[in-house]
Amino acid sequence: MYTKSNKEIYRFKVFLEKEIEKEVDVEKEIEVEKEIEVEKTRKKEDGTEEKYKDKEKRKVKEKQIVKEKRPEKVKEEHEFVITQPTRRQMEEADMEYSIEMSKCVKQGVLTKAMLLNKYTDTGGLMSEADAQRLSEMYSELGAMQTEFAHMNIKTSSANEEAKSELTGKMSNLRRAIATAETNFSALLNHTADTRAQNKVITWYLLNLTFLDKDGALEAYFPGGSFDDKKELFYQREEEEDELLGLVYDKLIAFISFWYFSSASSEQDFKDLEKDIEEGNV
Repeated sequence: MYTKSNKEIYRFKVFLEKEIEKEVDVEKEIEVEKEIEVEKTRKKEDGTEEKYKDKEKRKVKEKQIVKEKRPEKVKEEHEFVITQPTRRQMEEADMEYSIEMSKCVKQGVLTKAMLLNKYTDTGGLMSEADAQRLSEMYSELGAMQTEFAHMNIKTSSANEEAKSELTGKMSNLRRAIATAETNFSALLNHTADTRAQNKVITWYLLNLTFLDKDGALEAYFPGGSFDDKKELFYQREEEEDELLGLVYDKLIAFISFWYFSSASSEQDFKDLEKDIEEGNV
């Protein structure tokens, strides 16, 4: 999997078009009061007239450079960085997945395994062999998640290594499942697994997204907890934040691609970004 110094998944730039007021120099003809020299006529003692020059104040027009504010469109650069999750973060994300799965099942939402068993029994959009294989993979993933939850109770270096290994196995299995179910996504969209999966992708979105501010990474969704970050996300969405609107589809696409891909290079992400910009995704 692509990383940069083992800390980044991918970084990219977006340009937000904004209208600002810019002060510019403008040459204008304006009316000013000035003391000017004028020619006048007066009578002399002998009755003749003579011309003479005098100064008086008059309003005249002249060209001057003045400052004016005018609207101007500029492109504001923002560099986003999706960071590589730590082992702790991956474990927290897996815990969120398990919690969401349990919550959905309690509310009566079918898991993919349940739905596939139902279609295996009654016939449907997939063959019995396909449904059976997917069902087995989901059962295996469920067993792994139960084992992972039990491991969180124990604390030891050996246990930490086992948890890390199990996290990797769960990630690989999820990617295999995603590949196998591609053709049946419409059927499986409203299952407990999909809801849990979407929750995890949102978790990664809110925790791995940063802005590069002159070489220093700044959390794009600051907050002390997942709920704090989520609340900020909802707030920006409701306020129709322009930057979020511009970057959201890319962030979701990149994080989903990373989550479901067993191997992804920097070029893979660049190709995906190009496809997004060209409207092919």
